[in-house]
Order: sequence, then C-alpha cells, then structure tokens
Amino acid sequence: MTQAFILPDLGEGIHEAEIQDIRVAVGDAVHEDQIILVLETDKAVVEVPSPYSGIVADICVAVGNVVHVGES
Repeated sequence: MTQAFILPDLGEGIHEAEIQDIRVAVGDAVHEDQIILVLETDKAVVEVPSPYSGIVADICVAVGNVVHVGES
C-alpha cells in the first residue's frame, strides 16, 4: 500500500518551509521516526521524521522547493 507523506504542521503559525536536504532516495528503506527531510522556515531549521516505515517509491520535491503545510 502506498502512503503519501504530507508536510505536518511545524508549529508557531508556520505555513511553509524551504527544503534544505532530502535524506532519502527512491528505493531506500526507511523506518518510522527516521529523519527524511531538513526544512528551513523563517524561524528555524527543522529535521522532519517519517511517520511511516517502508520503501520510498517516489520523491516529488527537490532541494530549494518551498512546500506548504498539508502538501504532499
């Protein structure tokens, strides 16, 4: 079963963030709570963990993209 990763609420009224680093690649096995993204908001640099365990099927973003809370 495929599960989309939705950018979670990062707190403190933050609605978007820029992707600084993607720490997984297509085909990688990941486990729940493994850091998969590093994002920069207007307030901080945030490491984002995976909410799931599984195999990465696709990566729909790139370093430098700005993503919004709730986007996959």
